[in-house]
Amino acid sequence: MKKRPRILTQQLTVVLLFLSAILMNVLVTKGVMMFTPDSTVTKEASRINKYFFVALGIILIPALWKTPLTFRLAALKTGDRKAFSREMLEAAGISLVLIAGMVTYRLILNGQDPEAAARPWFGLYLGTHGRWFYPFSAVIQEFLIKAVVQENVHCLVPDGNRHLIAAMTGMFFAILHMNYPLYYLLGAGLLCFGTAYLYERDGNIWGSALIHFVIGFMPRALGLKI
Repeated sequence: MKKRPRILTQQLTVVLLFLSAILMNVLVTKGVMMFTPDSTVTKEASRINKYFFVALGIILIPALWKTPLTFRLAALKTGDRKAFSREMLEAAGISLVLIAGMVTYRLILNGQDPEAAARPWFGLYLGTHGRWFYPFSAVIQEFLIKAVVQENVHCLVPDGNRHLIAAMTGMFFAILHMNYPLYYLLGAGLLCFGTAYLYERDGNIWGSALIHFVIGFMPRALGLKI
């Protein structure tokens, strides 16, 4: 019985090193691509990342070999009505603050970029990149990252340290966005890091799904990008 925490600690160390190594590789590559777009490193960046991901994935397999994988369907339940109402009000408040920040940024862009100023102040753009599916996509992504990935990270952390759990889950989600620009990758990681605490507290995905939707859907709707 005493060997289990030690095994978990060893597995946790390997997974942390795995995530940290990939994330650092991706961040360095994205930084090079941003500041030296014509360099040979940029041209090889995608290939390097893919090879690196495969190599570290092979290293990770022994660490997970005897670790039972789990998922939590109860994450789809709303739970206690009063607690759920509080959670959704908090998520709505956070969403309004985020939207206010986006509107402020749009006002700044209007004074600096004529092309941005010419865009409509609000548009659904449902035919762009399958945006009509995004409400469902936000829920699916939150279920997979919280009820599957975060639950399994929880199993790897013997003392249930929620800060470490949130950090590892955020790192994983950031890595999943490795093909996006650096600001998008970092934003995805920070989003997941923050909402991981909501999931730890509330045990469901709905508050984080609302915030996820707002962050993913509203920038284009408000004309911050095309």
